Amino acid sequence: MSTLREEIKVLSGNRRRFFLLRVTGMAPEQARQIVGITRGTQNTWLQNETFVELHRKIDDFTRDYRVEAIQLLRRDNQLEAVLLEGKIVQKMKDEIDSGDYNLIRSNLAREVYAKLITDLDIVPQVQNLTWEQRIGVLMQAPQQNQLPEGNTVEGEIIEQEG
Repeated sequence: MSTLREEIKVLSGNRRRFFLLRVTGMAPEQARQIVGITRGTQNTWLQNETFVELHRKIDDFTRDYRVEAIQLLRRDNQLEAVLLEGKIVQKMKDEIDSGDYNLIRSNLAREVYAKLITDLDIVPQVQNLTWEQRIGVLMQAPQQNQLPEGNTVEGEIIEQEG
């Protein structure tokens, strides 16, 4: 069985994004608005034989590849965010080098800087333990203030005379 990625490898840019949104089950009008294209642009795409061929299979793709389409869109969005963050960091570096501070004074720059600093700082890894692991830790921990065996009866402490 092939993958959606293989099926739509001929599409790129807005066509690809529009098509992926349609495969997720989104209506054409809503997909056009998100991608930022006009009905005329979509009509132009529908004159392209390859696009039309794929477009005819949207219902089948939605049935077979809906989850993959969502994953591809998410990955594309993450990639765009990383690239945008890289541009912002480069702009901040250029401003530091030139001494002409515009972006660095903005809230956006402060957020990016704060995020990068926390990403670069070493944060201790905290491992969440399962209940079984927690019980194991408790069983291995040294018991303090334990009474010698035989000195308790039904929750009452019996003092030894002597």
